[in-house]
Amino acid sequence: MSVTSELDVTPIVEMRGITKTFGSTRALRGVDLTVRPGEVHALLGRNGAGKSTLVSALSGVTPSDSGTIRVGDIAIDTHGQEYSEQLRSSIAHVHQTPQLFNFLTVAENLFINNRNIERGFGFMSHRAMTREAQAMINTWGIKLDPSALVGSLSAESRQLLEIMKALGRGVPVIILDEPTAALSNAEKRTLYESVKEFKSQGVAFIYISHHLEEVFEIADVVTILRDGQLVREREPVMDLDIQTIANLMVGEEVIRSSRTDNTDSHAVPIIEARNIRISPDSAATVDFAVRPGEIVALAGPVGSGKEDLAMILAGQEKPAAGEVVSPAGKDLVVGYVPSDRHLSGYVRILSVKDNVAIGGLDVLSNSAGFINQRREFEHVDRLCRETNVLASSWEMLAGQLSGGNQQKVVFARALCRTPNVIVALSPTRGVDVGAKEQLYALLRELASQGLAVVVVSDEHEEIDQLANRVLIVVDNKIAATLSGDYAMDDLVMRMEGVA
Repeated sequence: MSVTSELDVTPIVEMRGITKTFGSTRALRGVDLTVRPGEVHALLGRNGAGKSTLVSALSGVTPSDSGTIRVGDIAIDTHGQEYSEQLRSSIAHVHQTPQLFNFLTVAENLFINNRNIERGFGFMSHRAMTREAQAMINTWGIKLDPSALVGSLSAESRQLLEIMKALGRGVPVIILDEPTAALSNAEKRTLYESVKEFKSQGVAFIYISHHLEEVFEIADVVTILRDGQLVREREPVMDLDIQTIANLMVGEEVIRSSRTDNTDSHAVPIIEARNIRISPDSAATVDFAVRPGEIVALAGPVGSGKEDLAMILAGQEKPAAGEVVSPAGKDLVVGYVPSDRHLSGYVRILSVKDNVAIGGLDVLSNSAGFINQRREFEHVDRLCRETNVLASSWEMLAGQLSGGNQQKVVFARALCRTPNVIVALSPTRGVDVGAKEQLYALLRELASQGLAVVVVSDEHEEIDQLANRVLIVVDNKIAATLSGDYAMDDLVMRMEGVA
């Protein structure tokens, strides 16, 4: 869309002077946002920059303190009052954490608050609902039972369900807040194609992502926030590159780090998988070991078994056969970072201190089961500083932290028992470019201290920056191994199943 033609198009969304304060924190400082029909508008910034707060103000999930909002013909002068109901028929909002009902079925979740399937007097046909749900699932080409309870679904399926629910609403504006965080590469491609199809029909998208390469895949224009203020507004994506965006987000030049090798190749491995059978349905077995200072990545398609293998190493799942041992004769103390911090990584209503201490209550308590509060504070304080957690105090609720700092709290909890092995699934999911580099530096530092590190990731760049050895897992077995100075092209092809 040219600048001239853009000016002739009436915006579908106009936000002016939006402010929002949480306690003493000014999350938004007079922010403007303009979105036009049929465009994908990328909203970028670091964790805590105000992106999610701005789109929550737009949809009315978190009403803004002041400013004006216009969506189509609906104009709102905000003063902290509720206005989400006024915008329900105009905006669909896909949140970072899926807003689903665990005890309802896939079909029921898909069509909740969707008036397109009502049959009169507010009643809905369950048969029609199931039929329409199956049609949507078939369009996405995924294996999902419309009658399955949502609480039984994986993180990937829940994310897809939330996206399908939004796209099925038939509204002119759709907010996608970190939509691909839990998706495979194939699922991402399906999402991109769906977005392009809806865009061609005039639907406007506000797209938030920490995967900057996605911006160039899908976005038309970019707006960048930093510390609750505009840095760039409606910048054409063709005028930017990843390095420029990263620098604008952080406020200084971001230097992409490279992997280092601290592997003690002469040392006895710390942890070893022996004849592990990941699934009862698979006859294949897995054997590998990780030495002190080594960072090993488990990679492969969704459902390949890599996540299950990592959870077996961490003691979170039992193998169908085989065992996990320490050839060095050490007691295995494994620090575990789960793939979804919102589901199992931290407790929103507990403080930073309590969230970290949960990971090591046995080492922080005496023989009578009582915790020495001074020792607890000193231990938590050291771990939070080592992991670069930023909070006003360690008594601050974890739910009030930015996504990057929540993930650092999860890492601090994993380190609470002084582990000799770290198993991290999707270690930087949902965090910005600056926090990613801090977490990469943390993992390298742990390796340099002699820990064995196992990482599960779907991100090519992440593996390339971290892993000394990559195990490609396909069909519950190791199909290939990359080590040493492996090439990015080879890594990508192996992960995509091309080679």
